[in-house]
Amino acid sequence: MATLQVRKGKKSITYRVEFMRDGKRISKSFKLKKEAQTFMALLLVDNDLANSLTNHILTTLNFSDAVKKLLDQDNGRDPSKHQRLRYWVSVFGSLKVGKVTRQQVKAELKRLSNDKAPATLNRYKAALGSLYRYLSDEFDIDYNPVKGIRQYTENDARTRFLSDEELSILFAMVKQSKWDQLFLLVLMAITTGARRSEMLTLEWDDINFKTKTAHLPNTKNGEQRILTLTGDVITELMKYRCIGGYVFPHPDDPTIYFRNFDIHWQSALREGEITDFRFHDLRHTCASLLAMNGASLLEIAQVLGHKSITMTQRYSHLCIEHKAKLTDRVFGGIING
Repeated sequence: MATLQVRKGKKSITYRVEFMRDGKRISKSFKLKKEAQTFMALLLVDNDLANSLTNHILTTLNFSDAVKKLLDQDNGRDPSKHQRLRYWVSVFGSLKVGKVTRQQVKAELKRLSNDKAPATLNRYKAALGSLYRYLSDEFDIDYNPVKGIRQYTENDARTRFLSDEELSILFAMVKQSKWDQLFLLVLMAITTGARRSEMLTLEWDDINFKTKTAHLPNTKNGEQRILTLTGDVITELMKYRCIGGYVFPHPDDPTIYFRNFDIHWQSALREGEITDFRFHDLRHTCASLLAMNGASLLEIAQVLGHKSITMTQRYSHLCIEHKAKLTDRVFGGIING
């Protein structure tokens, strides 16, 4: 329970709030009685605030050190999450993890909103939240400044996908690429719906040629997933098959995967005159082809590895168009039968 003490000095009066938490006495002084009373009221309703002032980890661990601990043990295959955590380090680096407040996080997200899309803001928020979930699991603390911050409405869902003509052109261009594995990477992206990082970090031990599958041990969603590989993909893989190592190694250093192949990708797009198209849109192309060929939203979600079918709803109109053509073909002349 918190108590309010009036302390009279030689020149002024201050108001000190004292409270106990986990056997530790904490005090905080204020110049104004109203400020002290407001602080006492917050202690009663905000458990996170009390924790942040008393928990040993929250009051001694630097934010930058906490991120380092997480990244050192994080074997996930989502480089963008690491990039976003490092961004938060640039904002909160030397602060103690318990000193990062919800108000500070909201203010930074608002600043980011000047040039970031709502979906991207949600990813930054999720990355920060993952850090505090890690701290909760590792040190049994109950504090998360992201808690209570609402998701941004993602009204910028992008569903750009290749037309049949563009698809033919792209295949022709990537086959001519100076990087000889670009065709394999693009073909795999379109036929599996896998994310860029999931494919680039594949190792030959993950490929099962007998079952025509690729095992993703740790995806962006933190779950294992199996990719089914078409005969064409298997044929291409056989050209580069090795014992151990990465499927897509760096041309100059086979011990690392070829993370930054974008110069070859952009060159193929430019030569094929394909505009407004990103590598990630190959994933949309996979989903659109599935939808237009009769796959259900649930089946599309399973192929793409979506945890929630909500993410797959963007392709629902393509499923409906397919169903409309199907029912019209089957039942269009039923009254004349």
